[in-house]
Amino acid sequence: MAALQALPEAALLPAATSPAFTTYAARSFFYAVFKHSRLVVGVFLLVFLASAVSAVLRPRTWRANTKVLVKLGETVQMAPAEAPSKSIALPLTPEVVKTEAEIVKSAEVIREAVQRVGVQPDPDMSMDELISKMQLALTVTPSPGANVLQISYLGRAPDRVTRMVNAITDTYLDHHNRVYRNEGVHEFYSLQIRKLETEMKTAQRRLRDYMNREGVVDADQEIKILEKDVFEQDKQLKLQKAKIQGMGRKLEEVHGQIAATPAQIAYSSEYHSNPVLEQFKNKLAELELDRYRLLQAYMPTDRHVQDKDQEIASVRTRLKEEKDRVLASEQLRHNDLHSELQKNAYALQVLLVDARTRLPGIRAHLKQSRKRLHDLRDQRFVITNLKQEADQKTYAFDLYQKKQEEARIQDEMKNQSMVAVSVVEHASPPLEPENGLLLPLMLGLVGGLALAAGLAVAVEYLNRRLRFEEEIERYLELPVLAVIPELETAAVIARH
Repeated sequence: MAALQALPEAALLPAATSPAFTTYAARSFFYAVFKHSRLVVGVFLLVFLASAVSAVLRPRTWRANTKVLVKLGETVQMAPAEAPSKSIALPLTPEVVKTEAEIVKSAEVIREAVQRVGVQPDPDMSMDELISKMQLALTVTPSPGANVLQISYLGRAPDRVTRMVNAITDTYLDHHNRVYRNEGVHEFYSLQIRKLETEMKTAQRRLRDYMNREGVVDADQEIKILEKDVFEQDKQLKLQKAKIQGMGRKLEEVHGQIAATPAQIAYSSEYHSNPVLEQFKNKLAELELDRYRLLQAYMPTDRHVQDKDQEIASVRTRLKEEKDRVLASEQLRHNDLHSELQKNAYALQVLLVDARTRLPGIRAHLKQSRKRLHDLRDQRFVITNLKQEADQKTYAFDLYQKKQEEARIQDEMKNQSMVAVSVVEHASPPLEPENGLLLPLMLGLVGGLALAAGLAVAVEYLNRRLRFEEEIERYLELPVLAVIPELETAAVIARH
């Protein structure tokens, strides 16, 4: 078939969200692998043979392991002087592992082990270079969940590796005891105890002098009592202010009642008929008669009649304003209610003056209590610090007394160390080399297949021709109706 025009990559690949994407990718992969089968086979054989040859030709290395138990001592948990101290067993921490590894890899340990085994360096190598290389071949790793260290040594001869790691382990045990040996510790603790006793007494005297100078017996208890007193005093101050305000309003109300209540009230009264009322009644009767006469001569809407109506209305208005009786004589006496209100007002004034007089004293007492509370809180920090310092000095003094006795025993046992080590398992000759043939061959097999397939896919990826019906349908956006095979392939199929 004629070669088609090269297309951009986006036109050749189906969308990743298409349902047929997985099938198309697998088809393209196998198409590229089978199409370039010679390239795949060649690259695979080249990689696999190279890894196999390197695995066969490289020198064999052997690893021997010994196990050492590390028994750590105990540490004392810090506590106040009045509380008992606690002893805690130490776990195998990374710091301990690193310390022991440094001891194992030290030049003195390896040099002594080399002398025990009788190993001599090569003519072109010095002893220091040999020790440096042996330090690189030596590893110390902790066993998970146990206080056991595994000492490993890597070499090219199994017997020599075994003898060397056992010699290093035995030398490490002897050197470990020398490193952790305590000498002169008893004298050190004795000197420290005398110093700590002086510091302890000084700290206790400072605490006692400060509390006597400030007049404090128990700061926490006094603060608790003062806080309660301040709360009660503040409550009393608020109640006193509310009481003063209430009495002031009550006094204002009583003064208002006094102003509204008369000081004297009527005791007896004598009334007579109102003569003015009788005159107005007579005048009203005369006006009524005159209006009646005018109605005989004029209409109701006439000016004469209306003027008379206005006079009648004016007289009636004045008649309503007049009382039936007028006061002739009256006797007065003092009002008892006014006197009672005046007494209440005087009593309230006295109570108000008394409450206002008490208010400055309550306020001053509250202010003094708050100042004392504030001073006590500040003094509590100083007392706490002084007490903590005294407790620490006392605890350190007691602890050093115990340590002095322990140091006395340790001085008598020179070979006893804080970190004791013992051999759990000596090394035996290894049966299998560290670098076998299986791993390189598996790496060559997997790597050769991956590299070969990747090269085939890459070569096919660089080919921009249309290979499948799906690519043509995607690029032209038209369905494929028929496929014309190559003439040579069709002729061969027809002959068979």
